[in-house]
Amino acid sequence: MLDTVVRGGVVVTPTGTGRFDVAIQDGRIAAVGAPGTFTQDVANIVEADGALVIPGGIDPHVHTNWPIPAKDGTVTHSASPQHIGRAALFGGTTTLVDFAVADCTPETEIADAIEAKQKEWADAETDYSFHVL
Repeated sequence: MLDTVVRGGVVVTPTGTGRFDVAIQDGRIAAVGAPGTFTQDVANIVEADGALVIPGGIDPHVHTNWPIPAKDGTVTHSASPQHIGRAALFGGTTTLVDFAVADCTPETEIADAIEAKQKEWADAETDYSFHVL
């Protein structure tokens, strides 16, 4: 049984653009076929009816909880992974790549910076990865 079939959407393939059905299994595109191709049991059917069907976008450069110093010496921070993630999903971006900052001191290990950033992203609704800075 397929998890989801998106039916009748406009899909760009290596051979051109047209109406196709897209089969999804375990969160991945399993197959693309002519409309009506996937007739077996399907848990969820999305009727795309000519809408453009594209995979989620990737933003390779985000800064969550990033310190922003003000002229008066105070420091605020950019939004949390959860806040930025919800905004990204609303716009069709499903994967974000944030910065895990190692202080470049002998006491700071890169693994510690990644672990700290993973804790911030624990409740995120998007896929994510990190650049180490």
